[in-house]
Amino acid sequence: MKLLESGVEAAEDILAFLAKYMIGRDLASYCELATAVGLTDEDIKRRPGLRDPYTLVTRDNALLSVFDVQGTYQIQSPDDFEKMIENLRIRQNGYMRKHGHSLTFSFERDPDRALDELMRLAEPQINTARRIGIRSEDIILDRVRRNAPLVAWEQNLLVVYTHMSVMTKEESKRELKLRRQEAVDHKLPRIEHGQSPASVLIALKYRHDAMLDRIRLDYERCGPDGKLGVMMRQMSAHEAVKAVRVMVNRERTSQKFRPTLPGDRFTPHGREDKRDASDLTAPLISYQICTNDVRTKGEFIQTDELVHGNLSIELGPQDPLSFSALLDNVDREIPWRIRIDLSPGGLDEMRGRQMMVAFVGMLPANRQIRQSFVDLVERSKEDAICSMKITISTWSSTEIGTRRRMAALEKALQAWGTCLVTSVHGDPVGAWASTIPAFTTRNLANRLVPPLPDALRMLPLQRPATPWSTGGNMLMRTLDGKIYPIQLGSRLQDTWIDLFAGTPGSGKSGLLSAMCSATLHNAGNVKLPLMMIVEVGPSSIGQIQLIRDSLPAPRKNEAIYLRLQNSPEFAVNLFDTQLGARFPTAREADFLIDFLNALCADPERRAAPADCARVNTLLLSIAYEDRAGKAQHLYESHVAPEVDAVLASSGLRAEFDDEWWSSATWYEVTDMLFERGFIREASYAQRQAVPCLPDFTACLNHETIRHLFGEARLDGNGESILTYMRRCFTVAATSYALFNSRTRFELNSETRVVAIDLNDVIGSKTPEGNVKSAIMFLFARHMAAKNYFLREETLLPVLPPPYHAYHLKRVAEIQDEKKVEFFDETHNAGGLKPFEETLIKDGREGRKAGVRVVASSQYLTDHPPALRAAATSLYVLRGGNLGDEAVLRDEYGVSSEAIRRLQLEAVGPGPDGVNFLALFKTKVGFVVQMLTNTVGPIELWAFSTTLEDVALRTRLYKRIGTYAARKILAEHFPLGTAIETIEQMRAAASSTEDATVIEQLANNLAAAYAATTHRQIPT
Repeated sequence: MKLLESGVEAAEDILAFLAKYMIGRDLASYCELATAVGLTDEDIKRRPGLRDPYTLVTRDNALLSVFDVQGTYQIQSPDDFEKMIENLRIRQNGYMRKHGHSLTFSFERDPDRALDELMRLAEPQINTARRIGIRSEDIILDRVRRNAPLVAWEQNLLVVYTHMSVMTKEESKRELKLRRQEAVDHKLPRIEHGQSPASVLIALKYRHDAMLDRIRLDYERCGPDGKLGVMMRQMSAHEAVKAVRVMVNRERTSQKFRPTLPGDRFTPHGREDKRDASDLTAPLISYQICTNDVRTKGEFIQTDELVHGNLSIELGPQDPLSFSALLDNVDREIPWRIRIDLSPGGLDEMRGRQMMVAFVGMLPANRQIRQSFVDLVERSKEDAICSMKITISTWSSTEIGTRRRMAALEKALQAWGTCLVTSVHGDPVGAWASTIPAFTTRNLANRLVPPLPDALRMLPLQRPATPWSTGGNMLMRTLDGKIYPIQLGSRLQDTWIDLFAGTPGSGKSGLLSAMCSATLHNAGNVKLPLMMIVEVGPSSIGQIQLIRDSLPAPRKNEAIYLRLQNSPEFAVNLFDTQLGARFPTAREADFLIDFLNALCADPERRAAPADCARVNTLLLSIAYEDRAGKAQHLYESHVAPEVDAVLASSGLRAEFDDEWWSSATWYEVTDMLFERGFIREASYAQRQAVPCLPDFTACLNHETIRHLFGEARLDGNGESILTYMRRCFTVAATSYALFNSRTRFELNSETRVVAIDLNDVIGSKTPEGNVKSAIMFLFARHMAAKNYFLREETLLPVLPPPYHAYHLKRVAEIQDEKKVEFFDETHNAGGLKPFEETLIKDGREGRKAGVRVVASSQYLTDHPPALRAAATSLYVLRGGNLGDEAVLRDEYGVSSEAIRRLQLEAVGPGPDGVNFLALFKTKVGFVVQMLTNTVGPIELWAFSTTLEDVALRTRLYKRIGTYAARKILAEHFPLGTAIETIEQMRAAASSTEDATVIEQLANNLAAAYAATTHRQIPT
């Protein structure tokens, strides 16, 4: 019986072999991937952050790893590109002469997958919107829909192989023998169809890892003039297998597909076989990739829903051109993939032909062929001669569509330096497999033998690189259609300082709105972010209105818009301290000194006189010491009615006699109320205890101040410094009702997003007006972001012990969140030093407190040099300004090519969006790219600030709701404005019409909505 079973099994094996290799090969037999190399202890030591394996193993024992090639860090001119190629030639010449390693480059571009990729990137934002409770999914999806026709999904891979030939024959035999012996020693069973742990040769892995490090270093450091060259990210084995499977079987592969590799959990599968333990291991990778059937029809491959056609280059280009030239020639609507195999020893592989030509080369007709070999041999003394094979694939849902696309691709390839292309390969499945990177090392294309520089020139290295290829919260695109995610507040940046430069009409407000929206919808947010917007004009009113209209009534206080007025109702005492504290924290003290310096600023010099800063530092200390010591304010009834009421109702007033109350201080009342749990009333009491601006005028007469600075004089007119400061403080106290008294206005403790419009309180364009504007920027920053920088180590030293637990809880809540400060139109501050110092401190120290600082102005030169030096992200929306170009060139080292493109392409809003130059300082390198912000009609309507459009939007919000209003406005006015229609209606309006034109248009749109939804709309 046992003999019969063995015979049957042998027959099955023979039939399987015949079916696979002689009768008709199945797709899995073309795939060489077998398993992955698990992480070793050495891997973890070298790279402690590693979690996934990164090396795959083929059935021929070769090792391979895959890199995601993002492209060049910065915009390059043709000369820059040639310098990069020369640097690569020098770096790669050595190992591209020796056998044992090979490279496969693969570039794929698919416009049909753009929507899926955009949705993948937008999914975390949609989830955040739902989680924090705002109805803004339509805005996110609108950006996706608007960008989808303008972009394509891209994948640019580099596969690095290490073959058995890297070892000598003796070493190879020894390693294989050692592996067999280890399998015997560990009693490893036969594993024919599963991933065997005995597939890896460790000696080969050491060489492979060394090669990976060398490749990464060579490509990243090959840039011109010492700059970085090509950005690469090593993919995990799981990512690599998924990428291959999508290329093979895109119709059936989910975005969430994850292969099973050594170390992963899996369920035993298949039938039990005493001779084979494959059911106890994960299936071979080739089986996990090739789960679909393919059919051939002539030279075409039919998968579930697609027909694939394949091309290969028969004769290489006469004049090698860059890959960018090919990309420019291919129609953007065509999905296609190109694979370029590059290996050493091109001349060695042509030895047979070279010998034959040597015999027949004496004939006149063959002398040119013989001479070409002679030239290659001579060239090989300087450059490595490579073996290169190039295959191309395209696809469509129909055979006719695929034929058309193949024809278009063939024309583009012929124009790529005059190449000869063929679509006939004999084995169509093999030809298709030859276009898929990492799938197989076998390539049916004709062998080309270019010198290394010519081969490098043809590689897909010049794509615009993004450090956030796996995802970001702000979706942009490149001008040629690459999806470009940006992660605001990224862990890849040391600090978070974003600077904007754009003149009116450049699209700056739209980009700032996109950034605010991205911050709002950042992945992982569980509630609205802590965000402060200080602006001149109502640019963010649409953002605030969107949030408030989406929130239920009890939560509407979480987002507010303030149009600041210089009146007592907005009064805030900037010298208030944290509850219970008698003194400000060190960070608060720095801000208050900057504020006092701003009050003393000389408008012409844009800074306070030199001694003022020293006086103000001492003045601040004296004022707080007096109010906390011998000059404490005594409690008075009828000053804070809320405090009086709670003292009476709680019985606290009756606990002490009138004599005690006659000498009680406001600080004592504060402590008493806090101890009994009346937190809010305690804060009201403390407002009466702290210093306020008029106190600082009085403190100028303090003995210590007069002793140290009584003789100090101003440069120029000789006026006493104390007299000058007294005049400045007095003028401020009489001019600014906002901060010359006790606090009356307070943001709700639930408020998280605050927009403050300074339009009614900023100064004129004179030097004095600039000082006023800077003071108002400082005031607004303090009002909204005072608590952003609270830290335990700076707060506890100024607090009495009973307050520690209360504030530790507050600090923990604030520290766990990322905060954002937006300052728009900062040029209104006129370069006032105290305001600039506050911006710089907030920016430099913000990372520790989780604060991102965004400053926007018309020109880069409006931002102080120290802030420009510290900035980690820059967005320049208009070219042609010589000052900005000098800053870009001299301070950031931006190339002349990038500045040329800025001049040509950043010209303001166009039909497909706004172009801008983006600069990012990241831990992986300095990135400079031209990008485009493309906004959909719904997003345009949501954030529009045009007076008439806002009035129309507000009416419809009230009538039919925010979601429906944005939708119907976008349908009727896809350009994001109704101003043209409104003007036409005004011109045609009769004198007898009662309703305003905007009201009439709102009625018409509401009626149209009612007609399509069959709803009754209230008037």
